[in-house]
Amino acid sequence: MAKFVLAGKTDCPYYAKVELLADRLQRSLPHFRIHKISILPDEWQDWLQDTCVKNSWKHEESPLVWRELVHQGGKGVYLGGFDDFLEHCQNFYNITSDMSEELMQSIAEENLETKINLIMEEQHRTSLIQPLHIWISSALNPTCNMLIPSLLSAEVLSQASAISLHLLDLEGNEEELESLKMETEDLALPLLHQVTIHTDLKEAFQKAEIILLLDDRLSEDNHSKDAQPHQKIKALADQYTEYGHLIEARANGDVKVIVSGGSLVNLRCSFLLKACSIDSSHFVAVATQLENEARAAIANKLKVRTSEVTDVIVWGDVGDSFYIDLQRAHVFNYDGPIKGPPFFSQPVLEIIYDREWVENDFQDIVRCQQAAVVSKTCRGADMSTANGILTLLKAWNGMATPSQMFSVGVLCAGPYDLPGDIVISVPVIFTDSQWSVVSDVTVAEDLKQRLQLSASKLRKKMSNENTAAADDNAAAAKDNAAAAKDNAAASDDIAAASDDNAAASDEKGATANDNTATANDNTATANDNTATLDENAATLDENPATSDDDTTTSNENTATSNENPTDQEKA
Repeated sequence: MAKFVLAGKTDCPYYAKVELLADRLQRSLPHFRIHKISILPDEWQDWLQDTCVKNSWKHEESPLVWRELVHQGGKGVYLGGFDDFLEHCQNFYNITSDMSEELMQSIAEENLETKINLIMEEQHRTSLIQPLHIWISSALNPTCNMLIPSLLSAEVLSQASAISLHLLDLEGNEEELESLKMETEDLALPLLHQVTIHTDLKEAFQKAEIILLLDDRLSEDNHSKDAQPHQKIKALADQYTEYGHLIEARANGDVKVIVSGGSLVNLRCSFLLKACSIDSSHFVAVATQLENEARAAIANKLKVRTSEVTDVIVWGDVGDSFYIDLQRAHVFNYDGPIKGPPFFSQPVLEIIYDREWVENDFQDIVRCQQAAVVSKTCRGADMSTANGILTLLKAWNGMATPSQMFSVGVLCAGPYDLPGDIVISVPVIFTDSQWSVVSDVTVAEDLKQRLQLSASKLRKKMSNENTAAADDNAAAAKDNAAAAKDNAAASDDIAAASDDNAAASDEKGATANDNTATANDNTATANDNTATLDENAATLDENPATSDDDTTTSNENTATSNENPTDQEKA
């Protein structure tokens, strides 16, 4: 089977011509298939560049044609442009096109108009859908996998007609996020509108209406052995302070923010509220997981199902200095001397008479429950964490009875005289998608002391963050002072170097003067030598003259001698 891909600008007349020719071939040949990609003119250049880079092609004009290897797999085979496709059709199928330029231009204009109309229709259709935007941080946390199927069901979010799910993981692998996205889409849930993945904070929490913060991994990473306690808290504070600023700037006005995890839950929520001016009623820390673990411990002791234990209260700091209160706890279907219909319940404290077990062993059982799960499974209690979030979210969205009580970490200075800047777990009820603190719960003196202790510990942790900031500032100041000292030393070195250079310049100047004097002396000596040579030359000139005179005299004497013969010659 031959499958050709035709891509081009919507208003390109040559794209219109190859498109109609390909349609003609597809109608005539049973195994000839085409796929058309029509790109708007202002988007064409970017699309073409990305496609060519991806496939290692070189192409500059519209249209672009390639062939898909249907039976072999792999990337497509580049064919070329307008002329190449026409030549291919002529050679292989003995068919060509004689379309006039006027008709080509007319079809191209019609294509552009049709494309724009389709885009406008799609935008209008999309505008009719108002999806609920849900953001999940640390989306690669295993808890997220447990959350997604139920989160996208009408059972949890009955008021949503469509859900747009945003998966955020700042330290996550993009391929893993893409895999999670594909798996979510494969669920084929009717409420799912779209899934997007994010690995940075550029667009985080845009239009967010529900935010689930699962950053337990961040808390664990900050507890490394090498880091000091205040440094760990500061790292956590920096992350959640940035979250708070982004939520305030980008999220929907009636956003619901749920902070979950097994450690530092209240502290993370406190940092979030400190950085954000949105009303504190939009932020909660989940204590439902602890509440359910306490119900399970009670059910195990009373030999009933966990769901038959209700109204357990978690006070204090979730995951740290918390206290499980059973003053309102009831049990259904307990096999005791008093029995009644299914709606009949009995107070737990009237059945369990062992107060020492309630105050000590029971508290330790709940406190160690998560650690026991981790030691046996080598992973976190992800299923119970996800269930706690979903239970709270259903109640917050109006799917709880007015009398149903939940333990939630909130910012509340209400009836229990708690600090107004610290998130503490207290009992609440949900009415009309709003939570309110249960005010008629008895708070004994020892419980007040426990709450004050929890608040004090949280305050100390938050002050550690300020201490860390002060330490950082002091360290920065120290570094600046050291840098200033180094700069001063460098300036001294530069000054000393300048002095040395000046001294060297002076020495060079003196040496140059000496060399000049020596040169002058040499010049004078040379002049003297030249004068001596001139004198010698003059002397030489005079000597030849003297020699000539001597020669003349000699000649004259010779002549005289010749004129006066000797006596011998006379004889």
